Amino acid sequence: MGDGTYLENSSERDSSSPAAVATKGSAKYGRHWPRRLLWGLGTLVVVFVPATLALFVYPPTDLPRHVDGILSLNGHDEEAREALAVSLAEKGYAPVLLFSQGSPANDTPCPRVPRRGEARWAAQYAEHHHWHSLLIVPGRVQATRARLLVERCFSGQVDVVPATEPLGDFPGDVLHEWGGLLAALLIYRGC
Repeated sequence: MGDGTYLENSSERDSSSPAAVATKGSAKYGRHWPRRLLWGLGTLVVVFVPATLALFVYPPTDLPRHVDGILSLNGHDEEAREALAVSLAEKGYAPVLLFSQGSPANDTPCPRVPRRGEARWAAQYAEHHHWHSLLIVPGRVQATRARLLVERCFSGQVDVVPATEPLGDFPGDVLHEWGGLLAALLIYRGC
């Protein structure tokens, strides 16, 4: 080198070259990827499983109380929701029972739309009839998102009494609700 410094052995010179540094870094990270993957998966399980249990398996629910109206939400196991909603109405918890299972073909007032549309329709109906409280009957897995969406659209008291449904497609339902809840929280933030 020009300043009189001389490197004695070639290993010192090679270790500072960009190629040697890249090889060292690759070997260092390449050797630990299984451990990093396990840590990542472990963290995911530690966060995902309790959140799934709290949001979808054992969501916050309410005891039935007297309200202005009951809304049975649309979903996979319609019979369970309908039976619970009718039972609550027959016990006198509300004078009006709404079913959000309409379609454009049969001229029912609630269009067959995803949760957000059901919540908007129910809130408009409740506002038009001067309601102050609403009891919604979703499936257990959809109770958290249903509460969130109805509370965004309806300014009155919202109670959630979910129907117990068979566990037929439970993993698929949970994944669907995760997607719907994340979309409701991050993308579709209004009513």
